[in-house]
Amino acid sequence: MITKSIKERTISGLIWNAIERFMVQGGQFVIRIMIARMITPAEYGLVGMVAVFLVLSDVIINGGFSQALIQKKDRTDLDYSTVFYINFVLGLMIYVVLYFLAPQISEFYNDNRLIEVIRLISISIVIKSLSVVQIAKLSIELNFKLKTLVNFWAVLISGIFAIYLAYMKYGVFALVYQAISYSAIVTVLMFIVSKWRPKLEFSLARTKELFNFGSKVFLAGLTGVLSDNSYSILIGRLFTSMEVGYYSQGRNLPDLLSVNLFNILQGVLFPVMAAAQDDRERLLKIYKKSLDMTAFIVLPCMVGLVVIAEPFVRLFLTDKWLPSVFIIQWLALSRMIIPLGAINANLLNAVGRSDLYLKIDLIKLPLTIIGLFMSAPFGLKYMVISNFVISIFYFFINAYYPGKLFGYGAIKQLKDMSLIFIATLLMFLSTYFFSVDGGFIDIILKVILGVIVYMLCCAMLKVNALWEVLNYAKGKMNKNRQIGGA
Repeated sequence: MITKSIKERTISGLIWNAIERFMVQGGQFVIRIMIARMITPAEYGLVGMVAVFLVLSDVIINGGFSQALIQKKDRTDLDYSTVFYINFVLGLMIYVVLYFLAPQISEFYNDNRLIEVIRLISISIVIKSLSVVQIAKLSIELNFKLKTLVNFWAVLISGIFAIYLAYMKYGVFALVYQAISYSAIVTVLMFIVSKWRPKLEFSLARTKELFNFGSKVFLAGLTGVLSDNSYSILIGRLFTSMEVGYYSQGRNLPDLLSVNLFNILQGVLFPVMAAAQDDRERLLKIYKKSLDMTAFIVLPCMVGLVVIAEPFVRLFLTDKWLPSVFIIQWLALSRMIIPLGAINANLLNAVGRSDLYLKIDLIKLPLTIIGLFMSAPFGLKYMVISNFVISIFYFFINAYYPGKLFGYGAIKQLKDMSLIFIATLLMFLSTYFFSVDGGFIDIILKVILGVIVYMLCCAMLKVNALWEVLNYAKGKMNKNRQIGGA
């Protein structure tokens, strides 16, 4: 009965977390498309240049201690309050550092406009630090419905505000004020809806205990962010703000799908795996099913994105953004690996082996740097291709320690996912060369054809994940009928 309850909570959590991520990020993506139509790629590139500092700040504030709270079994109000004050102090420190380093950062990128952008957008870091504990507590409780509602209203209000600013010719500052207002709305709503409030208590002993686990997660996250964003840093240094704009826009759509799937899986499966850490057999079963289901969803989505990239850009972003098509296509291929790597990383964290998680990311960073400097002299396109090549190596690195600990490494994982790869390839071949008008009808028909071919191939190849999805849907329909009949 307990297992069933956890299973139902996991599925419910996945659904609500998926709704949250795609409503929030999908909403932001739509908003940014509307803003991108009203500003130039060069203006868009300015925010792309400083985005890495915001992501790094998120890791510092939202990384180690937040994950340590989720992983900890006997957490108390003292733990929550301690982390709350640590996060707030960290947020203030980061803001002060970025404020005074803004001239040096702008000099690095050879663009003085960045000084004001950095100093303004960094305010969102301090505001965001005040809501991290409430968000972590909701994750522990698998209460993703409440998180979804909070983030939905924050996106909607801040997005409308940003569109108005872009229309009023605020340029890059439309995106800056969107980031600030979004963080502020989330924080205010979290304090309104959350029952938890920080108490005037702090424990150095609890800080040390949480730091033992959290520091490794933090360092791994920091290394991972540096690895993932090193391309943005170097592109911003070597190329113009316009080219950074193309790259930043080119990342948006692949990241919307892949990174959000990563966040969905990490947000739900990590606490579920952590809860099952003492039951090796059950943990391994969750792990294998998670990989299978992730591949079933991620692979066709990202390959489908390669197929519709050009008509999508022409239709929604206009021809001025066409140079970003190549970037979207290659980054979509490289982003197929991120959610699969997330499952492997979550397994290590769930069993308390954040030290191995850190080792993996420390191994990947030099590989990224080598790829960067080898491809940079040949231009932006070759740098994007190198990102895809390196992501293949990442998969094998991420799967190494799970293979050692659980006997389920990269080769076995690929073997189990092989039928999904075949179905995805057949879907790609049936849709890539199909074209009608190069616009909206093209996108719709490619998507419909791709879904039909993929599902038929999965059915003929007897892909387990397809039957898992169909059985779950059938069970939900029968349950709804019983409720309706009652």
